[in-house]
Amino acid sequence: MTGVPAPHLATAAAFVLSFSTGAVDAFAFLELGGIFTANMTGNLILAGMYTRPDYLATLAGATVAVLAFAGALYAGFRLTDARDEERHCRVPTLLWVSVLLQAAVVAAGVAAAGNGVSVRLLVIALSAGALALQTAGARRITEFAGVTTTYVTGTMTSVMHDLADHRDGHVWMRLGSLLTLVAGAVTGTAVISALPALAPLISAAAVIIAVVLVRRVDLHRR
Repeated sequence: MTGVPAPHLATAAAFVLSFSTGAVDAFAFLELGGIFTANMTGNLILAGMYTRPDYLATLAGATVAVLAFAGALYAGFRLTDARDEERHCRVPTLLWVSVLLQAAVVAAGVAAAGNGVSVRLLVIALSAGALALQTAGARRITEFAGVTTTYVTGTMTSVMHDLADHRDGHVWMRLGSLLTLVAGAVTGTAVISALPALAPLISAAAVIIAVVLVRRVDLHRR
C-alpha cells in the first residue's frame, strides 16, 4: 500500500496519545485532589507521604488510581495478546473504550459538580482506566521502538542511554513523545482554567485521532 509508511503512522499515533496523557494528568492533578491518573510512580510516592495534609484522601485517591490502572492495563494486554497475530486489529477497540471512559469522566464530573468523595474516586478510577488502555494500545503499536506514552521516565532513560552509547534507537520518536506530553499538559491546563469540567474531552478527541492513525497502520500491515 502506498502513502505514509506504517512506522511513521505509529509514531504519529504515539505522539497523539502522549499529548492525551499530558492533558489528562493535568486535569487529574488540578481537579481531582492532586492525584495522577497516568503517572503511577507519582501515586505510589504520594501514598507514602503520610505527613501530607489530607493524607487519607490522598491515599484513597492514589490507591484507586493504581488499582484501576493496573487492572485496565492487564485487560488491555490480554485483549491484545502478543501471541495473537491479529492483536494489532484490537488496538482501536482499546482506544475506543478509552474514549468512552473519558466521556464518562466528563459526565460524572458534571453530575457531581465537585461534591462527594465517592464520585471523585469514581472519576479517578475511570480516568486511570482510560489512560491504562491508551498505554497498552500505544505499547502494541510501537513495539518496534519500545515507546510508552505514560512512563516517561523510562522513555527519557532510553533516550539518554541511546545517546550515550551512540545508538539511533528511535531517539527522535522518544523525544517527540516527551515533548507532546508537555504540550498536552499545557493545553489541558489552559482548558481547565476556562472550562474545567470539559477538559477530559481534549484527551478523548486526541484518542479519536489516534484511532484513525492506528487503523491506517493496520491497513499497511495487511
